[in-house]
Amino acid sequence: MKSVALFLASAALASLPAPAFAQIAPARDVTFTTLGTNSGPIPDPTRGEPSNLLNAGGKLILIDAGDGVADQLGKVGVILGDVETVLISHLHFDHTGGLFAFLGQRYQTMSPKPVTIYGPPGTRRTVEGLMAGMGPMTDPGTNVRDRSPLAPKNAMKVIELADREQIKLGDVIVTVANNSHYDNAMGAGHNRETASYSYRFDVLGRSIVYTGDTGPSARVEELAKGADLLIAEVMDPEEAVASLHKRRPDLPAAALAQVERHHRQQHLSPREVGLMAQRAGVRSLILTHVGMSDSGIKPALREIRSVYRGPVTFARDRQQFR
Repeated sequence: MKSVALFLASAALASLPAPAFAQIAPARDVTFTTLGTNSGPIPDPTRGEPSNLLNAGGKLILIDAGDGVADQLGKVGVILGDVETVLISHLHFDHTGGLFAFLGQRYQTMSPKPVTIYGPPGTRRTVEGLMAGMGPMTDPGTNVRDRSPLAPKNAMKVIELADREQIKLGDVIVTVANNSHYDNAMGAGHNRETASYSYRFDVLGRSIVYTGDTGPSARVEELAKGADLLIAEVMDPEEAVASLHKRRPDLPAAALAQVERHHRQQHLSPREVGLMAQRAGVRSLILTHVGMSDSGIKPALREIRSVYRGPVTFARDRQQFR
């Protein structure tokens, strides 16, 4: 398997603006761009909500669609109509909040080709709701319906994926793995009506694994075996809980305890993500969905590097990796 060349940023540079995006990937080139690197549903002044873009020799795959994703795509020079494939990892609002704008703006700007949206069970219901919300813009007199080549119902297709399923998107083979971000994914009795997925992308001799949101997971480690890039979430549970308590001192103790349990069991601490990367034998670790302040990055890097021997990067918004 080929080595990958990375745009690596040191911890000292972690707070600087993201490097420029090479807008058009050369033929047969593969790039992964972390469009939004914030964690969770609380807006951040320097990080956008979770979204990513895989460019496989010109085929564009949007991976998660957090709030502001249409703007982030514009900032990296991507025309919305050129994105014909979307993959959703799970249906928490920080990963889907920008989907309505993405779909609506594709429709309003007369995108000639439909978009296919892949995701876990529940994705169809989500998209149908968004389509219903687009209804008023299909009425006569809106100056949208008559000029758009596709009605909303014909402009999008939904395919719900199952655990361990493989799909082929052009040159890209996508493998699905259920992870441990949801309560029912942690035990034996998995509820098929809800799921949180991690994805592996094998393309042109390279392999990229995107954890989405997950806690420690043998399934995700298995998925990531030997990958060139592991694009993983990371969370400082102590900082996250302290920040929530400061912002919402009115929260009952039981609610705060539930949030703390979620952060500790269904997200990855710096040490846990380092152990996952080391056990999976990945070549490089890229951290997104960053659940800590910039001041916490250096200590987190030390903790990760105590258990993982490969290169580590805390991604910034619109940063590109090969």
